[in-house]
Amino acid sequence: MRIAALLLVALTIPSLAGSFPLFSDTLDLDTGTYRFIKFRITPDMAESTFISGEFFTEPLPTKLEFILLTELDYRRGWECRGDIDTLGFVYAESGSLVIEVPDFGDFVLVVSNRGNTGPVILIADFFVSYSGSGITYDSLPFGLTLLMSILAIGVVLAAVLLTIKRRPFSKG
Repeated sequence: MRIAALLLVALTIPSLAGSFPLFSDTLDLDTGTYRFIKFRITPDMAESTFISGEFFTEPLPTKLEFILLTELDYRRGWECRGDIDTLGFVYAESGSLVIEVPDFGDFVLVVSNRGNTGPVILIADFFVSYSGSGITYDSLPFGLTLLMSILAIGVVLAAVLLTIKRRPFSKG
């Protein structure tokens, strides 16, 4: 399983169009607790999107749960105790992590220490990689520039017409 995950990461890295760091830190997880990491995927990042990286747990060997949810499912399931739909799940000890992010939107990666009998320290470096452009086109600046240009031309034409209208004509 680890070899397949490493091969998947090795094959996807050359074709990546972009990535951003998701988490690079240390977490202390007591028995039966969890932490969550929120992130957003825009529509331009939604092609072949993966969470990947390396993590280490102390004491060795200790397994942790990594659960990918939409933010809505996180709120519904973890805060209100409603039904949830998990998008990805990995239960692993130290090594690499690869979870596919299926679409765009707001997501939560839950790191859970359920099932262990003692506290765990997680040292992780995760990032989100995607093959989309990651650049969102915003037509607002162009629209504002066009609007201001039209208004400026209108003001100049109005000033010229008012000047011509008020200027006395002399027959000479």
